[in-house]
Amino acid sequence: MDITIISQRYAKALFDLALEFKELEKIKEDMLLVGSVTDENPEFRRLLSSPVIPQGKKAAIIRGIFNKKVEKLTFRFLELVVRKEREVFLKNIADNFISLYKKYKNIITVKLITAQPVDDHIRKEILDILEETTHKNVELLEDTDKKLIGGFVLTMDDKKYDASIRQQINRLQKEFERNPYVKGF
Repeated sequence: MDITIISQRYAKALFDLALEFKELEKIKEDMLLVGSVTDENPEFRRLLSSPVIPQGKKAAIIRGIFNKKVEKLTFRFLELVVRKEREVFLKNIADNFISLYKKYKNIITVKLITAQPVDDHIRKEILDILEETTHKNVELLEDTDKKLIGGFVLTMDDKKYDASIRQQINRLQKEFERNPYVKGF
């Protein structure tokens, strides 16, 4: 089976259980924790994907890491994932769960990259414009990149709007390269 299909099915099952037991917010926090532990620990990822390490050992390690840190429902779900030998998909399951949560809560994630950090007034204006345009709650992820020189790069879903000075300079440079009248000058 495809990794995407498996991850989506498990994430959907957990999401439905979280809704049914009215623990959606708690389970979301747990899935963020599972995702971050998996992201930040390459050894843990190798452990999960190793066919040599027995399931019992993997279950014991997951129990040791998550037993007291996550909700009972989440922990039982993690045990099920290990029992069904799907632990290699934990990161993808967590990511899919967060995607389902955001869709359910009508949240869109927008990444804003600027040359300088954005002040609170500008941030509020950006959020207001994006929420009015998308009719969704906006989760704004901010980053800085001095190479932009000025302006900003906004990424939302699979769309990217580059209004940076670096991009404008690159466009001008390409235009000069294509212009036959300037080359001979």
